[in-house]
Amino acid sequence: MTSETTYVHAALLDVLGYRHRLSQDRQSGSLDFKDALQRAMTVLSNFNEAEFSYQAISDTIIVTCARRDGFVELLKVLKKVVLGFLAEGLFVRGGVTYSPHFKSSHVTYSHALAVAHELESKTAIYPRVVIDHNILEMFKVANETKSITDAELICERNGVHFLNIIDPDNWAQAYKWAREMFAREKTFLLRKEQEFLKHSWFEEYLFNSPHRKPDVERYIPTMTLLRPDPPLPSARPPTTEPVAAMQEFAQRAGGLRPSTPLPSRKTKANSRNKKRKQLP
Repeated sequence: MTSETTYVHAALLDVLGYRHRLSQDRQSGSLDFKDALQRAMTVLSNFNEAEFSYQAISDTIIVTCARRDGFVELLKVLKKVVLGFLAEGLFVRGGVTYSPHFKSSHVTYSHALAVAHELESKTAIYPRVVIDHNILEMFKVANETKSITDAELICERNGVHFLNIIDPDNWAQAYKWAREMFAREKTFLLRKEQEFLKHSWFEEYLFNSPHRKPDVERYIPTMTLLRPDPPLPSARPPTTEPVAAMQEFAQRAGGLRPSTPLPSRKTKANSRNKKRKQLP
């Protein structure tokens, strides 16, 4: 490593559903997805570039902070970015780490981005931004965790720490955005379990938040037990008499008038007996 290589907090974010939305634009001949990306990215334009740097390439967004004590501020930036994309109907998944990083106009050499990418692709799984546990250990050893816990920007489950984007003021809005996104994509999600799981996890995240509204219902249907289909309604009750059934068929086909009964076997036998009696 050169002397110019420094440790930075680095976040690598992946915009989920990028190819699907791009395909929709190609098929419809519109620029809706491009416009949504531009609106979401305006959040980054208001940040202090002296503290944070960012770049966006296709479906990937990279945000770095060179200040060791800028970790909480970086999380606040990422929270705004994730919410900005959610407002445009887009989920974001990512990873955050603190590792060596070097970038010039020609070369990017970064352990930080490699680790962040690994967290995003292998650990995050759902629409969340996973935080390297080594960052928390670093601040814990230095007894500097109070500012982190006070900010309430980190959740933990099963030993995995990830960015908390929900607070008392935005729960209802985040719920509305997520619900609208699911409603738009419901048909596309049918039988696509990996994509469906992202929505299911995010709903679970919302309703596990201490800031959830008690009178709000879930928007994803729960599992149901398979039941037999109801019987189809019959136009008229079926008849059990074979002669009546034949008459009904003939009437529909136009072969017999309603007043013309079909001769039964007994009628035919009586007719033959009468003819025999009339013979000399």
